[in-house]
Amino acid sequence: MAPLMRRTAAIPALAVSAVLLAGCGGAGHTSARTHARSSAATATHDGPYPNGQLGAPAPAASREEAKARAFAVAVNLKASDVPGFHPSSEHEHKSAAEKRLEPELAKCVGGAGAKREATEASSKTYERGRSIITQSLSSQVTVARTSALAARELASIRGGHLQSCLAHYLNQLLASTNVHGAKIGPVSTKQGSPPAAGADGSFGLRFIETVTLHGLRIPFYVDILGFVKGRAQVSLFTFGVLREFPAALEEQLFSLLLKRAKTHSV
Repeated sequence: MAPLMRRTAAIPALAVSAVLLAGCGGAGHTSARTHARSSAATATHDGPYPNGQLGAPAPAASREEAKARAFAVAVNLKASDVPGFHPSSEHEHKSAAEKRLEPELAKCVGGAGAKREATEASSKTYERGRSIITQSLSSQVTVARTSALAARELASIRGGHLQSCLAHYLNQLLASTNVHGAKIGPVSTKQGSPPAAGADGSFGLRFIETVTLHGLRIPFYVDILGFVKGRAQVSLFTFGVLREFPAALEEQLFSLLLKRAKTHSV
């Protein structure tokens, strides 16, 4: 379960950015957004590819690894898929709270020493919006060594541990922001299985959090949709502050990822 969980580690930082931005009355827009993008990068870039993108294969890379990389390139979202969004390239170090809570996060992501049993690569993070009203998205492709391992990953995600663990971690991290007057509501989670014709199974997770600051309610929404086909697991991540990520666009992107995964073989 480690590949998907590492990517979802970006969720708490995105939430914190919304609280910090509102607490600064908009003045902290750049630093708060940078903080979120940094944590997303940390969650994504711990794979074998620098900057979350596909680089030159290692000298000992096998044909199977090369095939998996080519599959990921073909399937992952690109800038041309999301007109109106732009790639994020902001970076910053982890906050003190994130470092302090790393043991809690490790319980969700399977521990820092979890054995890699798959090849994974992520798209860039694409975003749009003004001030606190922002939306972002990204995708990730993971190719397991066997179809059985991919099926086991799907079963683990559906088991409920991921959503409950991340919800607990998110609550702790938001509580550590120390924004004066901020009231942190409990994280609401939902789980389902979006239609994915031709796939071997699918999953859907939603995290909803509302922060109240100076009488202003600031909801944020995180959706994680994915499916497994053969050895491949493909995931779509969307995030919205104040407004949900558009459902029609989310469905369109999910369908696009599914179509590409069925068109290309791995």
